[in-house]
Amino acid sequence: MARPKNQTARREQLIRAASRAISAQGLSRLKVAGIADSAGVTRGSVHYYFRDLSELLIQVHKRALERFFTNRAAVAEATDDARDQLVESVRRGIPDGPDDELAVVLCEFNTAIRDDPLFSTLTQSRYDRQVTMYAAILEIGVAQGHFTLSEPATDVASNIVSLEDSYLLHIVSRNESLPPRRALELILSYARTATGCPGLVPDRAPVLRPAVGGTEPEAGTEPEAGTEA
Repeated sequence: MARPKNQTARREQLIRAASRAISAQGLSRLKVAGIADSAGVTRGSVHYYFRDLSELLIQVHKRALERFFTNRAAVAEATDDARDQLVESVRRGIPDGPDDELAVVLCEFNTAIRDDPLFSTLTQSRYDRQVTMYAAILEIGVAQGHFTLSEPATDVASNIVSLEDSYLLHIVSRNESLPPRRALELILSYARTATGCPGLVPDRAPVLRPAVGGTEPEAGTEPEAGTEA
C-alpha cells in the first residue's frame, strides 16, 4: 500500500512525540508504546514510518542539532563581527531553563553514551561540529583584530563547548545555583580571558535573526486508518 502524501508531516509528528517522551521519561525507559501515546497514534504507526527505534532516535538527535548547532551556525554566518558571532552563539547554546525539551534530550544522549555506540557517535559528532564552529569564529576574530588568543583556536573552542555541555547539564538538573543567565556570564568570562576581548559581555545586543529550521508548528494530525503496516 502506498504511503500517504503527507508522510513528511507524519514523520515529524512522531519525531516530536519521541522528543517529548525522552524529555519526560528518559532514554532508558523509552518505548515505542510511549512514543505512540505521546503522538496519539497506534504503535503500528511508529513502525510504519521508521524501520526501528534507532532510526527514530537519529532523527530526534537531528532535531536537537538544528537547535543547538545548525541555527547557531546560520546566525554566525549571517553576522559580520566575530564578537557578535561569539556572544550570540553562546547565548543560543544555553537552555531556556530546566524544562527546555531539546536541552533535556541532549543530556539524555550525553549520559547514555556508555550504553549504546549510537549515542556515543551522535554525541561526538555534535561536539566536533560545535568545536569547528567556534574555532572558525575565533579565527575570524583574530583576523578582524578583535581577539588575541591565549591558546590555539581549537583549544579555546573545545573549552567553550565543554563549558556549554557542563552548564546545560546543571540547568536541566534544576541546579538553582546556576540559572541560564549565570551560565552565560561564566562562559563569556572565560571567552574574554581566552581572547583578550573585553567586549564579550552578556548584554551585548542580541542578533535579531529568525531561527533556521526546527521552528515549524507542531504536526498533530493522526494518520488515517489503513496507513499502518
